[in-house]
Amino acid sequence: MDSWMNTPVPSNGTQGPKRRKLQPGSLDEKFKRLTIVNGKLGLHLAARSRLHDACNVRVITLGDKHPVSIAMTEAGRAYFLRKKTVQPQQLGSPHLYVWASAILAVRKLQDIPEPDLQLLNAHVAAYDAPGSLSHLVNVCTISKAWAPETVRLEFAVAEELQLVLQAVLKALANTGGDLKAGPPPKSKHERAVAKLLLELGEGPEIAGE
Repeated sequence: MDSWMNTPVPSNGTQGPKRRKLQPGSLDEKFKRLTIVNGKLGLHLAARSRLHDACNVRVITLGDKHPVSIAMTEAGRAYFLRKKTVQPQQLGSPHLYVWASAILAVRKLQDIPEPDLQLLNAHVAAYDAPGSLSHLVNVCTISKAWAPETVRLEFAVAEELQLVLQAVLKALANTGGDLKAGPPPKSKHERAVAKLLLELGEGPEIAGE
């Protein structure tokens, strides 16, 4: 290794790399090209992000009047009310409270299989403070879904909690939830960028994913 690392570098008589010559063209044209390239890069990264989400985030849609939907929404509101009087670092992340509310609400649903109920009860007993879950629950959110009167729940947890999450998803699916698979649809901003690129003369085979 010493021999090929210490071999002298041949000199070509120059003092360094040649400077690249500036390409001709107006500033407006360069900004246009930069905008197009940035748009394509944004679409590429957005597509990769959606694929990443499909691999790591579990998604289920649910009626907004479902007990778990109500519990998660109320937990989020309660957190931000509490934050007015308590330092955020003492509270921890809001998604941990939303997760806890989901677990507690799922336990109260009808017809939960006994093994799943025992698993949920053990989880509740094992983690008695938000900080104890901070390294295990990565994502737990609730937001409005596209369909009216429907919410979108997203979960991502560490391997240690996968069985707990499976019990939650099973219970939600058995009580009206629709478990999603595959990459999520394009966002409105992603669609807007694709449309603008088309208006700039960039075909979908170039501007797309």
